This record gives sequence, C-alpha cells and structure tokens, in this order.
Amino acid sequence: MPKDHLFWRAVLWPFKMLFRLVSLIFQGIIMGTEKVILLFRENGSNVIKKKSSPDDYVKFKTIDAIKGSYDNFEKFLAKNQSTIGIILGARGTGKTAFGLKLLENLHVLSKKNFYGMGFNEKDMPEWINVVDNINDIKTNSFVLIDEGGILFSSRKSFSDANKLLSELLLIARHNDLSIIFISQNSANLEINAIRQADYLVMKPSSLLQRDFERKKIKEIYEEAMEKFRK
Repeated sequence: MPKDHLFWRAVLWPFKMLFRLVSLIFQGIIMGTEKVILLFRENGSNVIKKKSSPDDYVKFKTIDAIKGSYDNFEKFLAKNQSTIGIILGARGTGKTAFGLKLLENLHVLSKKNFYGMGFNEKDMPEWINVVDNINDIKTNSFVLIDEGGILFSSRKSFSDANKLLSELLLIARHNDLSIIFISQNSANLEINAIRQADYLVMKPSSLLQRDFERKKIKEIYEEAMEKFRK
C-alpha cells in the first residue's frame, strides 16, 4: 500500500470518527424528541379525560345568598323527575362552562342519563351522550342544549331552535326529562318556554342585551345589576 495513501487514511480517520459521533448524537436527539412528543400526546389525552371526569365533586361557591340554599337547589334538580332550566347571558360569560359543571355535579348526585345537543362530541366527557335528534334521548335523563351550537352546526334559525325546545318541553314530563337550555337572549325564546322554566341562571348581559330581553327577564336583570358589578 503506498505511503501517501496510508498518510491520508491516518489524517482522515479522526474526522470519520467525529462524524460518526455527531451522527449518533443527532439520532439520539431525534429519538428522544419522538418519545417526548408521544408522551406529551398520551399525557394530553389523559388530562382531557381527567378534566371531564365527574368523580371529584366541587361545589359552586356562594358569594351572596339572598334567599334559599344552593346545596338544596342541586339536590332538588337531582331528585326531581323533570325540571326546566334556562341559562342566559352574553357571549363569553361562561354559560356553557356553568352548564357543564352543573351536569358534572348532578352526575355525582344522580343516576340519570346525560345528553348534550349542539356540542362537539370529541369535546364532551364520555358520560355525556351527544345527539342530534330528540328521539335518541332515553327517559329519565338530563339534557343540556346549546342554542348557539345548534344554530352554528346545522345552520338553523332561531325558530328551528325554538321548535326543538318546544318539542322537548312537550315530552319532558312524560319521559322524565330535565332540560337545561343555553341562550344568549330571552327574546330568542318563545314565551311559553320561559313560563315553564323552573329556574333561571343569569350571567352578565352584553351592552344592549337587556333592552331586548323579555319584560320580566329585563326586570330581574336590572335588580341583579349591582350584584354583577361586584
């Protein structure tokens, strides 16, 4: 073997070893990154499932009780065969969050079935069955309905959402259904639906929302304004 070939071989050998070492380091980094991403995905899924679990009952905090007891209110909903509730308020005030948390607490207190309409199924916990048709709702159930979700997903009008609510109200008593309906404004709802409501949950209204509310709802909002400011 020529001497010059041996010379260059000896000179290049450290560079080859350095290149192999760098390659191994990069391979290790890539494999480690893949494991971290996989772990992150698995943990993310677990967090979502844990967040949706009703196992840990957390009572709502009562800031000011004018009359009655919130604990008794939840027990009333859990034990009563059929109740009608309406959640009102502006966008982004936590109407849906309140409704879901209320269902979560009722899931601990009650053995009923739980359904949602107007929601994305992948965003809901496993114990809430998301349906599009009222015929899919079993007897002895709680039903949380998001008016905005129904209007957005199916491109229906307010009259269609009202029709759905009216149909549910007709069968609620006979099928032992407890309905919780989420809406931005009481003016969107038929007066008969409001008359049948057993309770109202009122979140802060938008700038001009109160001016377009049903008369009685507007009066209640005006009485509650000072409480909302606190």
